[in-house]
Amino acid sequence: MYDVIIVGAGPGGATAAYCLGEAGKRVLVIEKDTLPRYKPCGGGLSLRMLEQVFPFSFDEVIEARVRTATFALGQREIRVPLPERGLATVRREKFDAHILAHAKADVRTGAAVRKVTERDDRVSVQTSDGAVYEGRYLIGADGAKSVVARDLGLRRGHAQAAAIEAEVPVAPELMARFGSDMTFIFGEIHEGYLWIFPKTDLLNVGIGGFHPQRGELQATLARVMARYGIPVDKSRWHGHPLPYYTHREPISTARALLVGDAAGLVDPLTGEGIRLAIKSGRLAAQAILAGSPEQYPKMIYRQIGMCHLWGLGLAHVFFQFQRAFFRLGVLNPLAARAFADMLADRSDYPATILTVIGSFPMYLLTEGIAALAGLLGGQARRDRVRSFVYAGD
Repeated sequence: MYDVIIVGAGPGGATAAYCLGEAGKRVLVIEKDTLPRYKPCGGGLSLRMLEQVFPFSFDEVIEARVRTATFALGQREIRVPLPERGLATVRREKFDAHILAHAKADVRTGAAVRKVTERDDRVSVQTSDGAVYEGRYLIGADGAKSVVARDLGLRRGHAQAAAIEAEVPVAPELMARFGSDMTFIFGEIHEGYLWIFPKTDLLNVGIGGFHPQRGELQATLARVMARYGIPVDKSRWHGHPLPYYTHREPISTARALLVGDAAGLVDPLTGEGIRLAIKSGRLAAQAILAGSPEQYPKMIYRQIGMCHLWGLGLAHVFFQFQRAFFRLGVLNPLAARAFADMLADRSDYPATILTVIGSFPMYLLTEGIAALAGLLGGQARRDRVRSFVYAGD
């Protein structure tokens, strides 16, 4: 009899295992694949968040430290500096295993979960090799197609977007261009965006969208990456769902809690999943340790879900009017900086939205004054006006 059984060894499951093991609980982690295993994922995450959750270093599994974020639409590109120790990229096969290696837990790999049964005083898990394990509580960290959610009747009507990604070896000049930058490309697909993220020796590129037409993601990814000179045709493409939270579907029972993608906790605007999986894994562990698993949905709503609903609303509006938002939001240095802070986990959606709205009058006034200064004194004077307002130089 285990205190907690965790299905899935991704960031959410490994984080829960670490927190529970540190508290002295007897924990079992069941992972269907043999570790380490490849997972399709852009791999972007906040270093600040890692430092807040874990007392150990991640330096050995960091692929690239990201210094800037570039937002592109058509021929226009805006590059925004990121906070020091803000963002980095990882490869999931190394990152997930690194967290799990620090967890005081039994680990069973290479056998998929076939059936989950919840009783009044325990939960039993049957795997594909015929083994049956029992625990007082269960954490489902088994992704968007969660077997735990299926068997326990959770998130049956869940909403999800779709994504395709590939990891592409590129020439040294392309690595020099993108090696410390996260690029977000808008205006190429109606309700979505493309990305270019650096790893140590390659680029992770991809596209995600809410309601893509058949073949739209593949065709758009190939077309846009060809424009950037990135040869995706020679790399293997991976498709995966992006489940998002709407606060309507249950994410727990009396003895089972869903975390990460299983709970739909993917950022609705950026598609990011690692940060929210780690946060939800820690919250699930805290709820179990407090003897109050029934409080878990409220904890998720207060600390993650409420912001996600703001983000979901922003995503639908943003993607409907990408060009207008790019001009009024991304080209506004104050708003772009706020979005960069949100990526680095230094802000959230409500604060970012308020910054965009609140800075809009100053942005219009500054651009008007800068334009007048440019007419009277040339480009140098226009740049000085903008630098004085936006950077305080």
